[in-house]
Amino acid sequence: MNVSGKILGLVLASLAMASCGGGGGGGSFQAPTSGTLTLSATTTTLPTNTGNYSPDDHGPNQAEITITARNPNGSLMPGDITVAISPVNVAAISVLNDGTATSDQLFGTYPIKGSNGVATAFVNARLVAGTTVFTATTQDASTGRTISQTLTFTVTSGVGNSPATVDLAASPSGVYLPSSGGNNASSIKATVRDGGGQFVPDPATGNSGVDNVQFQIISDAGNATLSSNSVTGPVSGTTVTSHTVQGQATASFQAGDTTPLAPIQIRATVDRADNNVSNGIQDPVSQTTSVIVSDGKLYSIQITSPIIAPSLPGITINCVTDPCPDSTGNVSADVNIPPNPDATLSLVVTAKAQDRQGNPVLPGTPIRFGSVDEPVGAPGASNDNEFLLSGFDGNPQEGGTTFTAPTGHFTGANGAGPGDALVVFGQAVPGNADLESAVTVTSVNSATNLTVRPAFNRNDTTGASVDQGPILPYLIGRSRHGSITAVSTTDASGVAHASLTYTVSTVGSSVAIWAQGDGIDRVTNGANVVTDAGTLTYPGVAPATISASPDPIIGDTTSEVTVCVADALGIPLRGLPVGFQFVLTGGGTGSIDGVPGSGVFADLTNTSGCATGVVVTAGIPAGAAGGVLNLSAAGQTTSVNISVQVATLQVSPNSVHVPTAGNTTLITVTARTASGSVVPGAVITGTCSASQGTITLTPSSASTSASGTATFSAAASGFVSAGTPPTTGTGSCVFSTPGSGSATVTFSGTATCNDFSPPTCPPTP
Repeated sequence: MNVSGKILGLVLASLAMASCGGGGGGGSFQAPTSGTLTLSATTTTLPTNTGNYSPDDHGPNQAEITITARNPNGSLMPGDITVAISPVNVAAISVLNDGTATSDQLFGTYPIKGSNGVATAFVNARLVAGTTVFTATTQDASTGRTISQTLTFTVTSGVGNSPATVDLAASPSGVYLPSSGGNNASSIKATVRDGGGQFVPDPATGNSGVDNVQFQIISDAGNATLSSNSVTGPVSGTTVTSHTVQGQATASFQAGDTTPLAPIQIRATVDRADNNVSNGIQDPVSQTTSVIVSDGKLYSIQITSPIIAPSLPGITINCVTDPCPDSTGNVSADVNIPPNPDATLSLVVTAKAQDRQGNPVLPGTPIRFGSVDEPVGAPGASNDNEFLLSGFDGNPQEGGTTFTAPTGHFTGANGAGPGDALVVFGQAVPGNADLESAVTVTSVNSATNLTVRPAFNRNDTTGASVDQGPILPYLIGRSRHGSITAVSTTDASGVAHASLTYTVSTVGSSVAIWAQGDGIDRVTNGANVVTDAGTLTYPGVAPATISASPDPIIGDTTSEVTVCVADALGIPLRGLPVGFQFVLTGGGTGSIDGVPGSGVFADLTNTSGCATGVVVTAGIPAGAAGGVLNLSAAGQTTSVNISVQVATLQVSPNSVHVPTAGNTTLITVTARTASGSVVPGAVITGTCSASQGTITLTPSSASTSASGTATFSAAASGFVSAGTPPTTGTGSCVFSTPGSGSATVTFSGTATCNDFSPPTCPPTP
């Protein structure tokens, strides 16, 4: 109890002191004082970054900020400082390299590691003018409170905010008559900027507001209208006004049924004087755009894929089962070569259809496809793979059903018959595009005259029917090896797809394809069939492979090179051109089939996928560096070397007698080809040996001169030894060059004997 009483007394005493305390404090409690942050910037007004400066360029668009943190007593306050800025489209922060951030990076917020209470950051103006607020924040270690400081920066373009430019865009750029069933409206967006590239200030709206953009149809509009949201409410007509929001104003264009089928011009105008068109336009700034109005009716069609024949595009390898399994039996969308192919391939054929104003035809427009691949010339014949019923003097009857060709041969064993397709390539001759046709033969009247259906177009795109006579390419045929999707419909882009399917055995064979649809004759408002046709060869599966032989080709002669091409399935690719190019680093000339330097073989690849060219080279230096012949086909390349080979070496003399004292002999070696021509530049090497004595050859190797010769000096000695009788040795020097045989010069010792004392000759028996 005594202890408790003492404690209670102490508590009461302390409370009394707190309530009565002297010193004039009034007796209230005061919280500890926190530290402070101070921000000091080199400038708070910055230009927009039109110079595209990087943060570490420290350009004119950058301000440096020194951040100082202090305790209440004025001493520096250590600790981390977080910096932030908003909005970041006006300016952003960069910092010094700290091992994490680099000086060329921009941030919206970043924690800076404190260094004795002082930190540095940079404010970098961007391309948008305006104000932005920089904030630095840290925590007072002694009180635990967060302290912060802000600084406002102004980013300016340096010019006034009056309108200087207006950009205009229409989306979509093409619309259709309402009666066509297609979209008849387009959004016209105007973007207004001042001289510094900034959005102009948005004008006030409401009862006291104004419009600052005028939209106007300036060409023949018919019953087309514009509509917009003016400050006075919705408005419509050929001239309307609106106001910008964030620098942009929008109007809507609507075509009517009497709107001309043509590009309709629309102009947007702003007033540079006061950014106000409601009070009249004093200093106009304008821009014009166009919206193409059309009826969506088919006028032209173009086969866009495959675009060149023969090509190796993506081919579908068809399977016995559908869909194709992969090698494990699982269905895969990207099967390359399936385990159960059905020996047919499919190629996507794409056609793009447009109306007369260039807009896509309306979605769902039917497009018909067709193909023929017989009759063609037999392999190896002079007309190999060419359509037999074809020519360049076709004459379709404009608006009629008669077709004639003065050199035609429509009757006979390979003649035409009812049901065959007649394809006329009207686009091949200027002024006859309307006669591009794919029609059906109904009767063969003679070798030069056919009747077809439907009737040919009138060829009257200029307003009057034109007949230029028998000048158009054509072919007649039927389909035997391939088939194509009969009808497809266009999508929103005016594109229709078909699938051409054919057997692998006909890869490389000729085929003609076409796409057509029903259009309107602009003169008679009657039926008009729009067609695009072309020829190609049935393509194989990419990638192709290419090989050539022989390698090397013997230079300075007439020889042959054969190039063979196959697809990824190993199918020989027929009907391909083979390109070539000589690269003769050592000099000389080369040609294939009479074409010098570079070009294509005279013949296409045959049914085996091969083509052979006659190679003629001259002036090629001997050796491995003679040159290279580059060859290409189906997007693949290969090359063979060109080398002049020495067939024969001739030596002169072919034998040397070495006397007792020895001698030095000049040996001439001549290099010749198999045809006997001398070979300049051939490197000849000599190697010598002897049974007794020595042969020293100088030089040990040499190149032949322009006359095909090289000269060596052979010094021989020690071939005859002293004695009775003396002994003689033999030796040889063998000369050789790469790619040829060799030639040998023999050496033999010759002793001079006498009957004097001492005798050097054996006694006579």
